[in-house]
Order: sequence, then C-alpha cells, then structure tokens
Amino acid sequence: MRNLKIAAAVSLALGGISAAHAQATVAQCKGTPADTLYIAGSSAAQNAFGAALATDLFGGAANELTFKASNGNFEAFCGLAATGNTAGITAGNLVVVHYRAEGGSVVGALPIATNKTVKFLDLTNAAVTSTSITTGGTSEAQGPSDAWTGPLTQHSVEVGITDVEPGILVGPNYPTTYSTTIFGSATASQLGALSHTALFQEVYGLFVNTSGINGGATGQILNLDKNTVGAILAGSITDWSQVPSGTGVVSSTSKAITVVNREVGSGTRTGAGIYFLNIGCSGSAAINDPNPGTDSYATSDALAAAAGIPGSITYASIDNAGKQAALSIANLNGIVPSNFNATNGSYDWWTEAQLVKGTITSTGGSTLYTWLVTELAKVSTAPHTTDINAIPGVAGNTPSAPPATANTLGGTSIYVNPFTKGGNKTNSCAAPSYL
Repeated sequence: MRNLKIAAAVSLALGGISAAHAQATVAQCKGTPADTLYIAGSSAAQNAFGAALATDLFGGAANELTFKASNGNFEAFCGLAATGNTAGITAGNLVVVHYRAEGGSVVGALPIATNKTVKFLDLTNAAVTSTSITTGGTSEAQGPSDAWTGPLTQHSVEVGITDVEPGILVGPNYPTTYSTTIFGSATASQLGALSHTALFQEVYGLFVNTSGINGGATGQILNLDKNTVGAILAGSITDWSQVPSGTGVVSSTSKAITVVNREVGSGTRTGAGIYFLNIGCSGSAAINDPNPGTDSYATSDALAAAAGIPGSITYASIDNAGKQAALSIANLNGIVPSNFNATNGSYDWWTEAQLVKGTITSTGGSTLYTWLVTELAKVSTAPHTTDINAIPGVAGNTPSAPPATANTLGGTSIYVNPFTKGGNKTNSCAAPSYL
C-alpha cells in the first residue's frame, strides 16, 4: 500500500499536467463530486492508487487530499482534475475515489460476486471535519462482520483489487472467517467468472522480528531458504534453533517462532501459501494457524503485530520495509527481495494483481475505471513504488534485456518484468515464464 510524494514539477514534465493547480478543500470534498468511484481490495495496492491519482489526475501529490480512518484501512482520495490530465476528466471537476483496504482481496472479489454492499467512508457526515477520521473497531473483532462504527456508509464495490486472480480464492483459500450474512457466499464458479484485468506485479518478502534470534536484537538480516520457510509456515519448524545454520541462524539459543498470519482469503496469504506450500494448487499442505481469531485483516495490522512479538515472522509486499523498526526483511535463497531482482528471475515471489469489474453506478465512475485499466498497467504511468513491476505484454508493455525503466518518479524505478504468470490470463499456480 506508503505515502509516495511526487513533486508537481515532475508530474508536469512527464504528463503535461498543469503545475499551477489548486488543492481541493475539505469542504469541497464533503460536497457532491462530479466523478466518483468506489474501490475495495488489496491493501498492498492502496497507496499505489493514491499515487497514480495524484500524479496523473490531480497534478501532483500536493493537490490530493487523502481522508483516512483511524486504522488506515478506509481511505478516500479527493482532488480537482488538472488541466491535461490523462484520464480525460474535465479540468476542475471534483473527483473522489473511495478506497477500502479493510478485508484486502476478499472485499475486492466476494461482495462483487454476491452483490453485497460493504462500508466505505462517508465524507458527507457531519463528524468529518478534517482528513483524519475517527472510526471504531478492530480488524480482528469487526472485520469478519463489517461491524465498524463511525462516519461510514454502505455502498456496492464498483471495482475490486485482488493480489491474485479471483478464481484462486477458493478451497483452502476461500474467506471462511467472513460472515455469510454480511458478505454472502460465492461458489468457485462465481469467483472464477468475475471479469478481471491484469494490473501490475507485486513483490513480496518475509518480515522477521529478530529480537532473541541468535541471542541478539532486532535489525539482523537473515538468509532463509524456500524449504525452511515452507516448514515454518506449515508448523513443522517452531523454534529458530531448529532452522538450518546456512540460513543465517547460527545460534542454538532457543527462540520460539510466532507466525503472524493474514486471514484466510487474503490475497497476500494466498500468494504466500502458493509460493511456499503450493496451497490451492496441489497437495494437502496448509499454513499452520492455531489461533485464527488473532489473524490480521490488513497488512498494517500484521506488521504491527509482528513488531511486538520477538521471534515472529510475517509476509507482506516489500514496500512496507522500514514501516516497523523492529522488523527486518529476510533474504530468500541468498537473494535480496527487490523489484529489480524479480526481473532477472533470481527472485520469483511475486503475484500479478487484478482489477475486478463490478457494477458501476456512480457518476463518472465508468470513465475513471476505463482510465485506471491502462493507467495502472502501463509502465510509463504505473504506480512507481518499490514493490511494483509492469507485466510484459499488458497495456503495450515491452520488456528489454537488461530491464530498463520507462521513467523514475519520486526516486523509485519500476521495470517491465520479462517474466509473467500469464497477465490477463494469470495463473498463480504456474511458474513464471519468460515472455
């Protein structure tokens, strides 16, 4: 998800958007927007959307207001469309894009398949007086029933974001902890039939609280191999003293391993389960989850939980590096996790995020959706965050050898990865193939 700040001057040079552009006010954002869209899904993609809107619609990060709920998982991006914006929105139009990351990929697919409404921020509520909005509840307690309190409103999910193709969120990857009364119940056929378009690749990593490992403190960099991580997630390795010494754990000092899981149905968890244990693809392996009631329903929650438990390990997109001082990203099979290393095939833990189309009823929503389909997939305008790569063969993206950036925004480079899992026909169970 990362508040990428991109100078308006850079936006002007790259996209032809006018730098002389006013920021919308809170009062304006509480009014009636000319163009609106309700998006729900991947927490790994949340801030990427905000960056794309700021850069190529609002004329720079300084022109975007981001309304954020207490837990950070309910947001709304508001601004005035800039002259020359790439969305084709009339200059000066007030645009509000709601983004709900609470529930992750589950809410990017299940409510669309079941025609259920879920909660989003209600900017028109009198309680909204600034961009910081107080909501009540926690992901663990209120997440499964969507029983959040505060200035929220029910709305259909017009566009969903999933970290994997919706059709893989079945069987052991189905969101069983979510209330069927609130979110409905979808069959494998219903989820598999959802219309979806490939957006970009998201690179993932392992975040470890190394306090107590090797008898040391936080900040250590471990080198874990794929088989060891699979054994940790499956529950057959439960103490760091059992981890092979070649992985960087060189002490026999006992330190229990606590796996901080996302909830079943999470795209992040599904991707990790597929990569390390082939869950949902073949075999009978499963992520060990003895206390599902403590599972985290958003990336930020998982990282915060792991940061408070010495010896813990969790999984998240690599752009979350540094968000919790107590956590270090482990090298995997001797390779540093990075979007560049994904382009040479040496680091292959990534997924291909999908844009899932629901029924769009908001004024201007169809225009915004059509724009986002190409805006977020095309390397020249895709979100320039450290976990993102563009998919080859999608939106005209052409890989080069060695990979080269189309441009660099805010000091972050992204690449057209020559490897893919199928793009618009993504198969998360397949090994990456070279285009």
